Amino acid sequence: MLLQEDLVPEACANCVLVVDDDPSIRGLLSRHLENAGFQAIHAKDGIDALVKLRDTLPKVIISDLQMPRMSGFEFIGVVRRRFPTIPVIALSGSFPSEFPGETKPDCWFEKNIQRFPDLLHVVNELARKTPDNTYLPQVVTSPTRTRPGFAGYFMLACTDCLRTFRGMSAPGNKAMEGTAVCTHCDARVPFLIESSPPELTEKPVPRVA
Repeated sequence: MLLQEDLVPEACANCVLVVDDDPSIRGLLSRHLENAGFQAIHAKDGIDALVKLRDTLPKVIISDLQMPRMSGFEFIGVVRRRFPTIPVIALSGSFPSEFPGETKPDCWFEKNIQRFPDLLHVVNELARKTPDNTYLPQVVTSPTRTRPGFAGYFMLACTDCLRTFRGMSAPGNKAMEGTAVCTHCDARVPFLIESSPPELTEKPVPRVA
């Protein structure tokens, strides 16, 4: 049985999570960050970044926007909901005219080595302003409740990536408790299937002579 303290990732006061599908960009950013006194954590896309966040909570996140499996837009939206006090910097070759509110980063930079000194300055400012003890996530310890679905399947919302995925329910629409593995990020999601209420059958209406 997992205890709540086993589920809480460790906060790292000098860590920066670098999320980019280009290994050369990750390596270049990491060298600049380490020269500035930070420890860089690498992730190749949004899903990989969420896996890294299970173990370590960085002081700042730098994320590309265009990535496979989970884009930077979706990843930032998940971070805003699960880790609202961790600042996020978007790094991309091009930016939309506006960001939806739930995916808007704290600031954004073009992928241009000429801008890296400015980027490091912003990382320092954001890291300095973020308190160490306020950005721990809420830990979900109670199982997700759901109902049996059609054809022996049910739908669950992952507590890590916030995407929905399909699981296999118990035969006969019986109540069942267990753990499902998210098909997107491999997170283990506890669930409780509540038995379906008996189907109501309509009684025939008596005819009036």
